[in-house]
Amino acid sequence: MKAWYVAKTKPAKERIVETFLNNKEDVEVFLPRIRRPLVNKIGWEMLFPTYIFCRVDPQSDDWPAIRWAPGLSYFLGAGQELVPVSEEIISHLKNQVFDWNEREYTPQFTPGELLTVTDGPFYGLDVIFQRYIPARQRCQVLIEIMGRLAKAEMPVEAIRSKSPYKGLAFAY
Repeated sequence: MKAWYVAKTKPAKERIVETFLNNKEDVEVFLPRIRRPLVNKIGWEMLFPTYIFCRVDPQSDDWPAIRWAPGLSYFLGAGQELVPVSEEIISHLKNQVFDWNEREYTPQFTPGELLTVTDGPFYGLDVIFQRYIPARQRCQVLIEIMGRLAKAEMPVEAIRSKSPYKGLAFAY
């Protein structure tokens, strides 16, 4: 009987597995990708790197070809038993990914921009923006600690531009 399962792929082989399995008649594939901000353009990243969702029947004649697809490492399970993922979870993930990708993207900060932390343990400190980390809804900044610049991650909502003319929130 067909159900959704999670397959672990080899690093950076998600699209190879997706293409191979999409060519199989009885397999449905869901590889969630989200838009990510790049300087002056949009890029894409896997929401769950090295994981892909497959709706398959492990009892089908195609199962050996599916199980040993190029770039696929294994299916998640408990021992030899595959653990299915509910239709509700897949539907929810599809809706979330769709919503994420349809939202208007307006980058607020640019690499190298001086910002101020407005919330959390670094409140009031100045930081230098490096990049957005959309899968975690955070950003990476450089912060001076003990005379050295160190990388730190923080929620986008916890920083603002030092310029009074720039917006106060980042919207995906």
